[in-house]
Amino acid sequence: MTHHPDLPAHVHPSIREINDVLLGIGGLGYTICYVLMTRQSIRDRTYSMPLFCLAFNFAWEIVFALFVAEYAKEKVIFTIWMVIDLGLVYSVVMYGENEWRHAPIIGRNIGKIFTGMLAWWCLTIYAVSSWWLDPKNPVNPKEGKIYMGIDGIDTDELGFWTALIAQAFLSVMSLAQIMVRGNSGGSSNMIWATRFVGSLSGLNVNYGYCWWVWPEAHGYFAHPLAIVLMITWVLADLGFFIVLRSVSGTEIVTASGRKVKGSTSLSETKMASDDEDEDLKQAIAMSLQQSPPSAQSMSRPKNETIDHNSDSEDIDDDVRRAIALSLTAFGNTLTSSKGTAEASSNMKAAPSPASGSPQPTTSDSLSSKASEPAPKPFNFIAMDRKAMEQARLARLGKRKREQSPERPRKQTVQTQSLPRTLTTQPTSTTKLSESLALQYPRGAIKRTYAKAYPRTNDITIDELLEASAVNIAVISSFMWDAEWLHKNLDPCKIKQIWIMNAKDNDVQQRWIQEMKDTNTPNLKIHFPPMGGLIQSMHSKFMLLFGTDKLRFVVPTANMTQIDWGDPTNDWQPGVMENSVFLIDLPRRTDGAIGKRSDLTRFGEELIRFLEEQKLTQNVIDGVLKFDFSQTTDLAFVHSIAGVHRSPSEPHTGLSGLAKSIQALQLDKVKEIQLDYAASSLGAINDGLLERIYLAARGEQFTTKSKVHKVRDHIKIYYPTHETVEKSFGGFGCAGIISLTKQNFNASSFPRECLRDYQSTRRDMLSHNKLLFARGRKQDGKAFAWVYIGSANISESAWGGQKVLKSGSLGSLNIRNWECGVVMPVPPSKLEELRLGEDEIPPMSVFEGTIEVPFVIPGATYGNQKPWFLRFG
Repeated sequence: MTHHPDLPAHVHPSIREINDVLLGIGGLGYTICYVLMTRQSIRDRTYSMPLFCLAFNFAWEIVFALFVAEYAKEKVIFTIWMVIDLGLVYSVVMYGENEWRHAPIIGRNIGKIFTGMLAWWCLTIYAVSSWWLDPKNPVNPKEGKIYMGIDGIDTDELGFWTALIAQAFLSVMSLAQIMVRGNSGGSSNMIWATRFVGSLSGLNVNYGYCWWVWPEAHGYFAHPLAIVLMITWVLADLGFFIVLRSVSGTEIVTASGRKVKGSTSLSETKMASDDEDEDLKQAIAMSLQQSPPSAQSMSRPKNETIDHNSDSEDIDDDVRRAIALSLTAFGNTLTSSKGTAEASSNMKAAPSPASGSPQPTTSDSLSSKASEPAPKPFNFIAMDRKAMEQARLARLGKRKREQSPERPRKQTVQTQSLPRTLTTQPTSTTKLSESLALQYPRGAIKRTYAKAYPRTNDITIDELLEASAVNIAVISSFMWDAEWLHKNLDPCKIKQIWIMNAKDNDVQQRWIQEMKDTNTPNLKIHFPPMGGLIQSMHSKFMLLFGTDKLRFVVPTANMTQIDWGDPTNDWQPGVMENSVFLIDLPRRTDGAIGKRSDLTRFGEELIRFLEEQKLTQNVIDGVLKFDFSQTTDLAFVHSIAGVHRSPSEPHTGLSGLAKSIQALQLDKVKEIQLDYAASSLGAINDGLLERIYLAARGEQFTTKSKVHKVRDHIKIYYPTHETVEKSFGGFGCAGIISLTKQNFNASSFPRECLRDYQSTRRDMLSHNKLLFARGRKQDGKAFAWVYIGSANISESAWGGQKVLKSGSLGSLNIRNWECGVVMPVPPSKLEELRLGEDEIPPMSVFEGTIEVPFVIPGATYGNQKPWFLRFG
């Protein structure tokens, strides 16, 4: 800015060129920094530079461009920075309110507040500059400095002090901002690097060099205040980088792209408080008709049974035997490289219902008035593994020959309390609770709770069950932790029917007998048809009957503590996440059993599924007493296990999915993109992908069906080996996530479709089964829907159907019982989109329908390998 036509003899003329180079590096660094800040702020839906600093910086550029700068080159540079700064101002106006949810009045008026700050800084900097550059009485004039043709006026020192003060404010307040936010929103390593290098070059190095070669004109550089400010901003910036790296490793990216503070320690159990970022509490209102579940304390038993068996249905018997043999090795630690010695006591490989009772804990002793031990609930783990069953029976026989510690415990059960009969009336509290408006009258999809992670659109098992309002519970699951479930649904108070998995009749009878031996009241075990080619009862649902409502639930989670986000170790956060659909159906006003003809398609298919599973007529009639009228925009989709030889199109499997899409008027598709997140991958090939693709379009598979480049239309989200290894659960908790090397190495396996499943809850494993569909219909309208359920990507889950040599379709063979729900994105949400011609909706279209639990777009595998169930 200040011109140096005549330098002192001892000052080398190269000072001009070196000065220009150092200032140029600083200016370029800040130009790049501003551009990156604007881009990152828009991506993260926040603002990058603290308000006070942005106003100071913008005002500095305005005053120096319009008042201080002497030459056109300088005015152009300052003007460019002003224009780039408009992007930063835009991010403040657009997204500033997101960061001030704890102070709504500031958030609502953030634009006005910034404008006021900017005006104040403009006046302040102009006042300082006019005082400094007063031609009659300039501040600290120096020989050899010329400004506007007047000797002695030094704009270099003015620029130094104003820029240094602005830099100190920026560095310190940026450090404070990222520490308070606890996330890297609006920041990145490159932003930090360009800002740090630019400031270091333009301030410390440039003015330091000038002081070194021309000290008499730049003595202010060595002033104690200048030294303090320069050290301050450097240390603050280095601190910022350290905090940036730290929060980047714990933050969580929401479905909207916002970054929020993650857990700060593994032992952290406190959820988002009232004054934390509202993005951590998205469960407050996903729609006006739904209120959030109140946070309830969760019962956390000290011992939890975790099954490391895959719930994959495509694993051959050799693999199953290998799993059984390796369970003991897996049980030595809860998390490979992350667990502790105490975790091994919580890992039980395939425990039998008659296994030894848990040891009493201190908390148990304190909470019990009686000295007698509590009755031990039996513990079911759904399995069909003959070798393991034989070993269990051998252990059982040995125990029966010894003196059993269980007998006094059973006697205690009989004398402590009487089972509640089915005619027991609910308490007044229950009546009051159920008389309130239904919480989820049109259905909702939520994430399962995860201990030590911020509460978003999630739900705990207690909030889901609402045990105090339940009279009868019908629950279907592949795996069970009975001890944990009994703590949440007391069988002494609530009649329960458990739909379980067991292939052989003799195994089924043994489970039933051992249930009787434990004297568990009000509990009935039910097994659906499992003959022939049927392998697995893999469906997951709940029918929670209350006085005034039926809560119908379809989770991706098994009935185990780990699947519901609450591990037994106090030091460990949640390690496994799932999703859950739930809807509250009111009781019919006439109190009668409804007619089939009155049901929606959703209700019809649910009744069809329950009947095929051979549930009693009492259960069917109980369901028919509730009103399904609010399910017209939903579809219940199922896979009924067995052989379907009907010449007409079956109502189940992929054919049933296609019919549901037609019934929801989501067919007649021009373009569609599928994103399928699964915890188990079978023997996938193009044939299966084509059938899934056609069903998602609402089209039936025929002998003439052919899809061009189907792999371009489907992404499959499944974790890599590295993702599982670095997760909190590690290898020890990944036994229910499965893909065999045999299937993956097959030439027909669609490797290019794979994307690494990385949860937005950092380092958490997933047991989700979610199919996202987005596209445009033939009439140009956009659509989007999501399937949530138990079906993984395999023919066992969705059914296999081949074209016979005769040219006709063979029978539909389904080896698993599965079920799920299709929920479309509301038309009002789609109408908000501004799509180009043939452009399909982005994944953000699901906001408000489901919180997408994985990072999008998912990273391709590259040279990485998927997580395999077994090694070798």
